[in-house]
Amino acid sequence: MWNIIMVEDEEPILNLHKRLLEKDGLFKVIATFTSPIEAAKELAKIRADAIFLDIEMPKLNGIELAIKLVEEGIDVPIIFSTAYTKYAVDAFRVQALDYVLKPMTPNTVLQLDERLAKYYGRQKQHAIAKLEVRLRGDAATRMNGRAIKWRTKVTEELFYYLLLNEGAVVSKYRILDDIWPNLDERKALANLYNTIYRLRQMFNELEVPIQIERINDGYEMKTNNAVMLQMPNEPDSFLLESKGYLWAYKIS
Repeated sequence: MWNIIMVEDEEPILNLHKRLLEKDGLFKVIATFTSPIEAAKELAKIRADAIFLDIEMPKLNGIELAIKLVEEGIDVPIIFSTAYTKYAVDAFRVQALDYVLKPMTPNTVLQLDERLAKYYGRQKQHAIAKLEVRLRGDAATRMNGRAIKWRTKVTEELFYYLLLNEGAVVSKYRILDDIWPNLDERKALANLYNTIYRLRQMFNELEVPIQIERINDGYEMKTNNAVMLQMPNEPDSFLLESKGYLWAYKIS
């Protein structure tokens, strides 16, 4: 069951969608807001699996609210709902997980459940896809023999960092110290949350069941047998030697 927050200024639509989402037990609406201004003040205090945002709202529309949440480093996927298709491009520019048209239908609910399952790495797997990872010497990550195309260099770095700490909850502040040591905390946190989002999206697109779970003030990666480690050509090579990550030298 997914715990979700809904922000919708039209109360009849809010109540309709709430009933529809909760009908089959896939979702639990843990908080609702009809005012985006009030939502902006309170959302950071509530733990949820997803936030549903209406786009057309007075004073602060859903796109603007989403930008504000991303800037504040709120690490929760956003699903937009609207009666108009014209906002789709803008919605995905602010890292929307999905974009649904009003009114939602029972089929929409099932699709959202599937999207969230893929995002959080909980989808059912028949034949598990695997990443082929070499950690020493000329470090690389491949799938079916092809090099992975990382969205940013720091996305690749955070993947290796969490992989080497698999099975342990790593404090987000330790991650900031190791990967973003020269940024102020607010900017570093926003970068961390954005990079976690990119990793989850990448795992989703590759259909590998790797999970990154947020636990208290930290993160834990679970590979679920979807990573196959490869031996280096030179056994005496250093950990992530070709990448030059300073934090890697501490654990070599």
